[in-house]
Amino acid sequence: MRKNKITNWLSGIFLIFSVGTLTAATNEQLYELQKNEIEGTEVFLNGMGAVKKLNATYYIAALYLQEKSGVDSDIVFMEGKKRLILKFSLDRVSARGFGREMAGALKINNVPEELAVYRNDLRKFIGFFKGIYQKGDTLTFDYSPKRGVTVRHNDETLGNISTKGFDKLLFKSWLGEKPFSNSFKRGLVGANEDKEAIDLLRQYVDLN
Repeated sequence: MRKNKITNWLSGIFLIFSVGTLTAATNEQLYELQKNEIEGTEVFLNGMGAVKKLNATYYIAALYLQEKSGVDSDIVFMEGKKRLILKFSLDRVSARGFGREMAGALKINNVPEELAVYRNDLRKFIGFFKGIYQKGDTLTFDYSPKRGVTVRHNDETLGNISTKGFDKLLFKSWLGEKPFSNSFKRGLVGANEDKEAIDLLRQYVDLN
């Protein structure tokens, strides 16, 4: 089984800390990023990827899983708890524009028959995204088998889709055959080269 890249580049990050490149506060944030908790269950950082728009970083995403995996389809169909956090890098983002982008990604990464089954859920999901997002804002997408998919903007819950199987459609939008970019998908499955992974982590921390 392929060793997850996250475990490889952590040693490189600690080397950076030892020579004082990053501050102690950033060091603490790094440790905090390595795991999250969903309803009392620990999930672990699997990988990070960035989406760019007009040569500028649009957002950086961090994917958390109960068990790390480097296989996109395995992640999509995992029944354990999952979390994907998007952190915006642009100063101002239209939430409705982001919602349209998500709708497009859902459409091209799922077959029409599946989309038809979840038509009402998809309409509800896209309706969660309203207003303006600022630099450093986060969107969190949580999946748990009991509750389904819950979406939050920063600390505010936007809504929940409890229909069984909706999580598969959602995670295909990021990890399907037509992701936002190949580099984005590669990062989420933990396959970035060490330097790229470290750079992404530092950018993510700097957006706090």
